[in-house]
Amino acid sequence: MKKIIIFLLSILIMSITSQAHSYDDSRWWKCYGEITKAHKARGLHESNRELSIRIKETVCKAYAEGEELNYEGKQ
Repeated sequence: MKKIIIFLLSILIMSITSQAHSYDDSRWWKCYGEITKAHKARGLHESNRELSIRIKETVCKAYAEGEELNYEGKQ
C-alpha cells in the first residue's frame, strides 16, 4: 500500500512540474497587453469587459503554451 501511495504521489509531482515548464509567462503578458490595447481601441474593453477578459485569457493561454497565433493586436 505504501509503495502505491508513493508511486501516485510521484506521478502527481511529475505532472505538476511538466505543466509548469510548458507555459511561458512573458508570452502570456505580451499577448494580454497587446489584445487589451486592441480591445480598448475598438471599445470592447469598456463595452463588454467580461467578454474581453474571457477572450484574452483563452487566446493568451494558448499563445503562452507555444501555439503560434495571429491574435488581434499582435505586433
